Amino acid sequence: MSIFSGCFKCNILKWFGCWSDYFSTQLQDNQTLKWFLAIAVALLVLFNVHSAVYMCDFSDRGPGGPNDVVNEEEEDPDNAPREENEGEVGAGDAGQDRTPFQHLMACTVQGLASAFDYGMERGPHTWDTPCNNQSPINIETNCLTTTYFDCVMEWGHYNDMPMGIRIENSGHTLILRAAFRHVTPYIGGADLLGRFEFREIRFRWSWFNSSGSEHTFDNRHFPLEMQCLHVDDGRDRCTSSQGILMISYMFEISEENPLLDVLIQHLVAVQTAGQAVEVPPFPLSYLMMPFFSRFYSYHGSLTEPPCHRGAEWMIFPLPLAIGERQLNEFRQLKDLRGVRISGNARPVQGLTNRTVYLNRYTADR
Repeated sequence: MSIFSGCFKCNILKWFGCWSDYFSTQLQDNQTLKWFLAIAVALLVLFNVHSAVYMCDFSDRGPGGPNDVVNEEEEDPDNAPREENEGEVGAGDAGQDRTPFQHLMACTVQGLASAFDYGMERGPHTWDTPCNNQSPINIETNCLTTTYFDCVMEWGHYNDMPMGIRIENSGHTLILRAAFRHVTPYIGGADLLGRFEFREIRFRWSWFNSSGSEHTFDNRHFPLEMQCLHVDDGRDRCTSSQGILMISYMFEISEENPLLDVLIQHLVAVQTAGQAVEVPPFPLSYLMMPFFSRFYSYHGSLTEPPCHRGAEWMIFPLPLAIGERQLNEFRQLKDLRGVRISGNARPVQGLTNRTVYLNRYTADR
């Protein structure tokens, strides 16, 4: 107490010096105080780094930033969606986004591309989404319920040549859409209550081979997942994902897959967010290998905001091959800030009381 009493009798400078000497003495003798100060300094540094990153991101959204460009394009009345026949999109429309799927995507992926991302500021932990029946999930291969179906699964017109195929870097992922002159490829049969027409393909990946896919098998991620969106009988549904079927394939590093090169060789043309290009057409069966039995299924949701529930997922259980060089081409794609996309997978969601099925054709018993 004599130290403190003496301090208050000194003038202000002596008082400060007295406290400084006392604090220095305590710091030399007290290990707990040293740890406390080290943690405080570390938190201060982290706060400054976070503030700098936030200010950089805020400046990107200001006038002249990349997000500003996206908004201008979406508000431009000349680019507003309008109804057209499927046969009107061909190789000559490379400069316009007038696909017959434009209205569908306005329904199933609401909001601007810049309204969410996979980072700290607007990542999955900040999304305002329903809290149950969400995708993706982890599939425990030892906890499946086997179910049998009598009607053969039908893959219609996937070997047909499209009129045109367009790939686009959305800033979050690579999107592939195709237009057909006559019949759009569809999936039916099995235990599906109708036909589901093809709409688009999206891809999930990361910088690391040990992650990338959204779904996992026995808690194991794959370096690439391909998700193929289908819609019930061609009817667009804007209020939820009811009537949506997702077909998903996993890829693992192996020797190069020549069927993938029809797509991968053109990724260099869409490395910047917002770029889109039409590529020489090829049958969708090059990417989507038909399967007829022994596949997984469950009821879930879309995996991008607003993550509507009600989508049916069918997942092929055997990983497909992709070469290291081929996978690296996906990793060159950049986001809306001009930085390479480091990952675009939503974290695994809880299964809760849902059931994951192993579907088998009756004749395959």
